[in-house]
Amino acid sequence: MTDTTRRTISETNGARMAKNRILEDVADLTGTARRAIGDTAHKAADFATDMADEAVTRGRQAAKAVVHEVREHPVRSLAIGAAVGVLVAAILMRPRQR
Repeated sequence: MTDTTRRTISETNGARMAKNRILEDVADLTGTARRAIGDTAHKAADFATDMADEAVTRGRQAAKAVVHEVREHPVRSLAIGAAVGVLVAAILMRPRQR
């Protein structure tokens, strides 16, 4: 076997070893990325659930407050409702500018 052949075989073996190390590193990075993405997705889902629960709770509180105000001050509530209705109608009825 000549020196050139030995060198070529050695270089080929070295290239294979480097390729295998790169493949292992990529596999490790892929696993790490998958775990990180999974953790982030779970955290985002938990956060969204918490925010939705908070929105429902605050919506119920607001509805209770409105019902209380209407029962305590029916005439004022009617006047406010009428004023809002007139304002919405005025906005909807105005001519559109192009």
